[in-house]
Amino acid sequence: MAGVAGPMLQRDKAQGSRFLLGLLTGGLAASAGLAALVYAAGTPISSLAPPRYRAIFAALVIAGFGLADLAGRTPHVWRQVSQRLVRALPPGRLGLVWGFDLSLLFTTQKTTSLAWAALTGLLLLAPSAALVALLAMTLAGTAAVAVRSASWGRQTGSSAIGDRRRHWFLPMRRGAGIALLLLAALTAL
Repeated sequence: MAGVAGPMLQRDKAQGSRFLLGLLTGGLAASAGLAALVYAAGTPISSLAPPRYRAIFAALVIAGFGLADLAGRTPHVWRQVSQRLVRALPPGRLGLVWGFDLSLLFTTQKTTSLAWAALTGLLLLAPSAALVALLAMTLAGTAAVAVRSASWGRQTGSSAIGDRRRHWFLPMRRGAGIALLLLAALTAL
């Protein structure tokens, strides 16, 4: 997203700002909808299954995500938000569509399984916290894009940024895998 918002902000601050506002608005809308689904599915699970069983099952699923990350097999759909929309939609609408798409979580590539672990925990252990947690994830993600985009003009170029990003994928995925295994162990206790 910073690869779109950064140049857009550099070229025209108003367009870049509309894109970021659309990204935030679309993301919050999708997060609220996803939270409603997590709450609707998780509430009956919470009332039917004892907390200890839910915690053990959540720990097993989260451990599976951690192992997947360590093996470099993070589960995701092999799809990114549509790049062709950059030229087809005005900045605000583009941000809205992309924000909604990204915050659905199921529709795009993932670098780590952290989002899946969060959904697992919310669904099985705290469905009533889904709205706050998913909105916070969207706010944090949009803030990261905004900060990265604002510094776009001081960077050395998009190809160098892409090279640095690829350089961090493996350590980031391994770190997430280890963190998820630790979280799974703590959840099972």
